[in-house]
Amino acid sequence: GLEMRRVRDKSDASSSSSSVTIGSVEQNIFIPTLCDDPGLGVRAVAANFRRSPLCLASLASSSSSSAHDDVGKKVVVGAHDDTVSLIERILSSGPDAERYAVISSPRATKIADLKSGAVNSIQAYTTTEVPTLERQLDGSNCEDDTVVKVDMLEGMNGAKLGYSQVLFAPEEDLVGDRRDVVRAFLDATFRGWETAIRDNEGAARSVDECRAKLGLDDENNDHWEGSFSYTVQNVGLCCDAVKETFQGDRLGVIDAERWNEATEWLLDGKSPPGGGGGGSGSGGGEGKGDFGADTSGVWQPSSKLLAGNELARKTLEGAKESAEKFRNAHGRKPSLAVITVGELARYTHAEKRMRYFSNGDLSWFSKTSAGEANGFDVKEINLPESATTETILSAIYAHSDVDAFQLMWPLPDHVDAAACYNAIDVSKDADGAHYVGQLELDPNGAEPPTPPVTPAAAVELLDDYGVDVANRAVLVVGRSRIVGSPLARMLTGRGAIVTLAHSETSADMLRSLAGNADVVVSCAGVPGLVDAGWLKDGAVALSVGTTFVEEEDALLSDFGGGKDLADSPASRFSPVPGGIGPLSLPLLLRNVVRCARSRMERTGDVEATWTEKSGALERTFHFKDYDAALAFANGVNEMSAGMDHHANMTFGHRCVDGVDVTLSYFTYEANRITGKDYDAAKAVNAIAATVS
Repeated sequence: GLEMRRVRDKSDASSSSSSVTIGSVEQNIFIPTLCDDPGLGVRAVAANFRRSPLCLASLASSSSSSAHDDVGKKVVVGAHDDTVSLIERILSSGPDAERYAVISSPRATKIADLKSGAVNSIQAYTTTEVPTLERQLDGSNCEDDTVVKVDMLEGMNGAKLGYSQVLFAPEEDLVGDRRDVVRAFLDATFRGWETAIRDNEGAARSVDECRAKLGLDDENNDHWEGSFSYTVQNVGLCCDAVKETFQGDRLGVIDAERWNEATEWLLDGKSPPGGGGGGSGSGGGEGKGDFGADTSGVWQPSSKLLAGNELARKTLEGAKESAEKFRNAHGRKPSLAVITVGELARYTHAEKRMRYFSNGDLSWFSKTSAGEANGFDVKEINLPESATTETILSAIYAHSDVDAFQLMWPLPDHVDAAACYNAIDVSKDADGAHYVGQLELDPNGAEPPTPPVTPAAAVELLDDYGVDVANRAVLVVGRSRIVGSPLARMLTGRGAIVTLAHSETSADMLRSLAGNADVVVSCAGVPGLVDAGWLKDGAVALSVGTTFVEEEDALLSDFGGGKDLADSPASRFSPVPGGIGPLSLPLLLRNVVRCARSRMERTGDVEATWTEKSGALERTFHFKDYDAALAFANGVNEMSAGMDHHANMTFGHRCVDGVDVTLSYFTYEANRITGKDYDAAKAVNAIAATVS
């Protein structure tokens, strides 16, 4: 809580016109402190972590859902002096608030206090104390099954803590030559993070070296373990957190909307003195907007960039919230089955792409762990290149219990791709494989078909930046069935005048088309295919196609040639990385929720009342006599005739106990249960409810 005062005092004491003073603190400390003492005159310029790693760490049995199952017992939480009131506020807003007592706990011994039972829970960081605790438990030879339970403070009872390890500077350091020094420091800091992300072990060696020079090992605390493997783990966890700040072309970016949402929560109804952010040469403002934040853009990406990272994170947070609501309503998570046949060429460098640009909670290349982190059940089924059409169909049928499917394209040449994709019910198509076909069949349908995620990502990015394609010439390069072709349909539906170039388009023709287009979207996955110098003044360029090139150890855009897009005539363009790619996973999971909701709406109470038996839906109804049973059967027959879908029906005489009628539904043509069976079963339930 003293960081800001120390920076101010240091800056005031400096007589140098070329030196700057920069500090680091949590947003949840920065905002209340600046509100109480606006004379500090400091502004947040960047952040190391997008999300606060603050949590409550407890010890519990692995079989327990909570560390505090004893409802009648008081839960004592040990926290740092400067965080006691914050944790009290968060816990007091939730259920059983009276159970918690938050006390000031010594920083140096908090892990020991937790293990000894002096406190039941401690304020901790997921990047430091939590792995330290886990390692101590692993090495303790405990006979019980004690594990570390973690409850994140961000989001708990609506808490919005905002950014962590915020870098801030005195406002007078954000003008003139000092501003350049601040920017140089930030550039060096985040280039250092880029190096650490690519080489965790090398960074860990530097950390240990610095720790020794600064005498941190002499501090008497139990926050971290002294082993090199721990430092590597700690660096890796921090790198994962830092990667979430990437926006446009750099790490460390503070998003104004996210900053302001957290600021509003942290102020808790208070009005900040003097209005918003800015400071000297930074514009300023009124009210809570941008309070405490630099608005002069000292560390913001170029306004030319159509950056997708922050939009992707917000979309993913929305999908996670929707998944939680679905689980609360239906008692289960939305579910997805991903079927991949053989080794896909674009996955060759999946591990590097995830390590450099994302992490397991956010990446297209780790759908199972990303699903788990965001409230989804994801099953990944990997079949060999030699898998037959029948093998793939069997995998689809074997997972008919999921809400949604994604069958990865392309399939091997020997596979009947049409048969495989047609085996996926339209209502369970999470990746929009049926999108174009459904538009052909029902172009004016009440509910549009599920769009393919990558084309949808391109359209969402254009929408987010207000790029209107209506009555504008749009060139789409690439006509694949999962990207180029559906994207062309989407843009045409928005009023664009679309030209589709493909592998048979000559270089001269491509140059001519690109030079005359208002918007160029390349989906080819060929580095430098479209020369950025071909674009006309004011054009918008989107690179959907990206390629990881091993020789350059980099992800490359479809745009290249003699000019970089930043130096091209384009007025706006999507960066690589950080443009379209980050949106794919969030949109896929959003589609899964849509499929799950649709399934529940379609099936109604069928799943709770019918059972799957021998590959068919089956239910037995009981009636007091034959008159009631026959009335029911006649109603079912009339309904079935209208649907052209009849059930197998058997009667069981129970003498004085009445009559059982057993119905079974199965779609013969598909050789499985389909949506039509669920529709019929739902209708049967409605008929049964009217028969006494």
